[in-house]
Amino acid sequence: MKKLLVSLFVFLILITAAGAYGLYYIRPDPMLSLDYESVPLKDKALDMVKRRSLVLVLSEDDVNNVLKRSLADNPRRYPDVEVRGARFALSGDRLVSDLSLMWKDRIPTSMQVTYRLGWQAPNLTATVESVKIKDIRLPEDTVDNLTLPLGEELPKPLKIKKVTFGDGEIRFEFRKPSLSDLKELAGSF
Repeated sequence: MKKLLVSLFVFLILITAAGAYGLYYIRPDPMLSLDYESVPLKDKALDMVKRRSLVLVLSEDDVNNVLKRSLADNPRRYPDVEVRGARFALSGDRLVSDLSLMWKDRIPTSMQVTYRLGWQAPNLTATVESVKIKDIRLPEDTVDNLTLPLGEELPKPLKIKKVTFGDGEIRFEFRKPSLSDLKELAGSF
């Protein structure tokens, strides 16, 4: 009987240690936040028109701030998961997001999601390619694809012709506006 109690006690200690190590392993490394700066896309587009250019470039910081604003507006993406912080990096047509999450309001963890970027007018789309917690791969359907309605934030007469993804930037090339489009835009100044 004494051996059974000792074995049970050792087993409980091992289970507790394994659980503590698991929580330590999945904890977020860097302290991320959802603090963001406003990105005036409409003003950038109007400035582009004033300069008589047909190209608008969003930097990695701009994309980071737009996505953080979206997450800050709705941090609870799933019933049991709240996003506490994020950082986004552009690499060609890939968007890598490092997320700091709170699961069930008790367990902090971090997750890295890699998306493939695309354009389906008027939205920038991000399709999940991989999901990881530290070095543990999770199924892609663990996280939803993203849709960012960037076209809605631009002046209506401007129509995007082509979107290209570079390292650290997204370039929007616009169709040449017609005379009526320019008149409508002039009312925006």
